[in-house]
Amino acid sequence: MSRKQPSFHGFPKEQRAFAPGKRTTRAARQRRPRATKEAMHLVLRSDRARGAKSLLRYDHVVRAVIAKLGKRHGIRVYRIVNAGNHLHITLKLSKQFLWHGFISGVTGGIARALGFKRDPNSKQGFWNSRPFTRVIAWGRDYNVVKDYHTLNQLEADGAVPPRSQMLKPERWRHLVLAFS
Repeated sequence: MSRKQPSFHGFPKEQRAFAPGKRTTRAARQRRPRATKEAMHLVLRSDRARGAKSLLRYDHVVRAVIAKLGKRHGIRVYRIVNAGNHLHITLKLSKQFLWHGFISGVTGGIARALGFKRDPNSKQGFWNSRPFTRVIAWGRDYNVVKDYHTLNQLEADGAVPPRSQMLKPERWRHLVLAFS
């Protein structure tokens, strides 16, 4: 007799679908997972952030916008990783209702700081899709995400080749341990 798979960390069903591919379809437009007791991993991606509009060129501005809005909305920002065309942010919410003001302020503030002007005839904005969020349990899960952020930062700095060119983790694991 097969056992029933346990629920995913006890989250309600509307918060379970957070695979990146599901965010663009109509049926999967559900609330993104948010939590006040655990940390969260937030990813913002923009294919328009290349060349002169790269997020790496405006790294100090991006960090200032996130820090200012985090302080204003009572959100603790643990780590910001700027990979050029996307951002990884580890944060912790103090109250659920503060999330909307924070995320709309961050996305709009970064696009404004980079001088992005929307074409009136196009519906394409600066960001590719909705922000990706993931709740991180404290302990092992948090350390896995921290190592992932470190690897993304090393790739952005050019210290290690991109993962598409890397075959085995043994080639980069010693670098992650050195920078942790």
